[in-house]
Amino acid sequence: MTVPDGKPELLKAQYRAFSRQLPLMYLILISNTWIVAATHMAVAPTWLTTGVPAIMTLGCGVRAVHWLRVRSAEPTPEQARQALTRTNYLSSIIAVAFTAWSLMLFPYGDAYTKSHVVFYMAITVIACIFSLLHLRSAAITGTVIVNGAIVAFFASTGEPTFVATAINTGLVSSGMLAILLINYRDFTRMIDAQVEAARKAKEQHRLLRMIDDMPIAVMTLDPATFVINFANETAKRTLGTIEGLLPVKADQLVGTCVDVFHANPQHQRRILADPANLPHHARVAVGQEVVDLQVAPIHDDDGSYIGPMLSLSIVTQQVAAERRIRQLAHYDVLTGLPNRATFRDRLEASLARPESRGGLLLIDLDGFKMVNDLRGHLVGDELLRQVAGRLQAARSRAELIVGRLGGDEFAILVEDEEVGGAAALATELIAELGAPYTLGDDRHVQIGASIGIALIPGHGREAERLLSRADMALYAAKAVGKGTYRTFSPGMEIRVQERVRLEAELRTALVECRDLFVFYQPIVCLRSGRVTAREALARWHHPQHGWVPPSEFIHVAEESGLIDRLGTFVLDQACREAAGWADGARVAVNISATQLGKGTLIPAILTALAGSGLPADRLEIEVTESALLSEAFDCIADLRHAREIGVRVALDDFGTGYSSLAHLRAFAFDKIKIDGTFVRDAVERPDCAAIVGLVADLGRRLGVTTVAEGVETAAHLQLVTVEGCFEAQGYLFSTPKPSERDAPLVAALEDRLEILNAAGTQTAIV
Repeated sequence: MTVPDGKPELLKAQYRAFSRQLPLMYLILISNTWIVAATHMAVAPTWLTTGVPAIMTLGCGVRAVHWLRVRSAEPTPEQARQALTRTNYLSSIIAVAFTAWSLMLFPYGDAYTKSHVVFYMAITVIACIFSLLHLRSAAITGTVIVNGAIVAFFASTGEPTFVATAINTGLVSSGMLAILLINYRDFTRMIDAQVEAARKAKEQHRLLRMIDDMPIAVMTLDPATFVINFANETAKRTLGTIEGLLPVKADQLVGTCVDVFHANPQHQRRILADPANLPHHARVAVGQEVVDLQVAPIHDDDGSYIGPMLSLSIVTQQVAAERRIRQLAHYDVLTGLPNRATFRDRLEASLARPESRGGLLLIDLDGFKMVNDLRGHLVGDELLRQVAGRLQAARSRAELIVGRLGGDEFAILVEDEEVGGAAALATELIAELGAPYTLGDDRHVQIGASIGIALIPGHGREAERLLSRADMALYAAKAVGKGTYRTFSPGMEIRVQERVRLEAELRTALVECRDLFVFYQPIVCLRSGRVTAREALARWHHPQHGWVPPSEFIHVAEESGLIDRLGTFVLDQACREAAGWADGARVAVNISATQLGKGTLIPAILTALAGSGLPADRLEIEVTESALLSEAFDCIADLRHAREIGVRVALDDFGTGYSSLAHLRAFAFDKIKIDGTFVRDAVERPDCAAIVGLVADLGRRLGVTTVAEGVETAAHLQLVTVEGCFEAQGYLFSTPKPSERDAPLVAALEDRLEILNAAGTQTAIV
């Protein structure tokens, strides 16, 4: 029964309703009061028919004027609450005053005037109830006071007519109160609904403002018509950059059908019409541009589908970058061919077919490294591109999958070909890849190719096994002289297994320091006949296979990473042995290409010298020309550091490399060793003799000692002496022999070897 609090909008709505209704209520009260007073002026006292109505008229007039004055004002919730509270109180006062006046006036006059009073009270209270309808407490108070008084008064008279009037009034009052409560409830619900609608509208407006200012382009659609009904500013700016490709301007998006973005509108409509298809992501080509669309469903509070919301962006550059990334991930950057991973995937996909057959070709370029090192990587890259072009050209004649596995190694998968087809292709490719290449500035380069073949399904149906077996065949092709092909055979796998076993056994020998020896071959001064140096040569006696050729186990050591350990072993043994030589000869130790430029050689040399006490100038290290060709490490720096600590440096196998003069200019060697192949053929071949003479003359001019290797006969000795060599080395002077300390053990091993050979139990090393 109090004024509702906590609902400011309801208070203001009641206030506005009263500002319109209460002036009319007061007018009804004033007019009805004076009409009743007029009918009783002849029968009732003047104070009752004139004085009291005048006072009530004054009070009602004041209130009516007040409400008329505030009719256009918009009150605050507090002002509305105070005004309604006053009205609540005043409604009780007015109800009591007018009811009391009416009952005092009732006894006067005849039945007609009395019935007028009853009618006045009934009709006036109805008017007041409807005027106070929007304030439940005031309306109920007025009804209870007025009608309660009527019912009580007339029921107490005992007159049947008045009693009936009392009953009718009570019934009408009950109905009016019910109607009052229903209308008040509907009024409050309407106000609450309006408040909620205003709140939602405000939130929606705020949300739209936020969406409008978002850096993401957003649009919403009518799901029935597919017409764009909202597009934020970002969407307009985004599409404004490509509006030349659209049939509509960016600022005219709202009201336009979304079909303008899709070449197949029906497909797009099917997706957008059904929320079950959402969320949905698509990229749509608009001319040369790519638009990325993200579509999400919008649902109402009750879960009903309102429509789709689209966010969009121009991703042309992103798509290009993604394509580039995919290209880099799956294709070789230099040649454009599938890279190793992609080629392997395609190989596995081909092998997954039950009926698949064909051949896998691994191609390695012969001589490419030399071109790359001598002419630079730019020339090497161009050469690889032309090789890839020739391989791709072969695809026009057969169903091929071509890939670059890395470096100068390529692979080709020949599908649905018989054995002869893969071999014929290999022969054809060797010829094509061996033809001259024209590079920049009309430079011509010629290289070769070796190919290993594994057949499908004969050599396997697993990618890893096929690649491994094709690699074995390639290794075999290169071993027989390059420029040819070999098809895998079981014997190749056996040899690989033997090599793996040999590596393991060499590793064990190095760890346990057994069965490894250092033999020494003298280098003789041709003028004095004195031994000036002895070359230290590694030897390995295998318990089952006997002496393993150095060319085999040193190659294994280089490929397996054991060469540093083997080189350290030879250095230590050679320095310790040389420290005890009475003739003071130097010791020469061969250094592998794989030992240079890694930062391990100089520490090994210093350790060997310190451990043996050998002076640094009595140690020579020999390097081949090929060891100096690698650009991966700074090999010359190691040689310079060795020279700085007093170690002499010799260039071994001179003449067999590709840039000898350049190396002589890059580093001042102490000694040049002429390769034995030239010396051995020099007696019968003038060209070889000329080479020996030229190198000897070059050594004299450079002030470098020249050593002729491979001197095996007196004729060889005479020739190298005539040609001007300073020193010589070969079987004519001595074969490599073990040290005095190892000689008894070596002799025992050789005796045992003879016994085993005689018994036929010695197996050959592969």
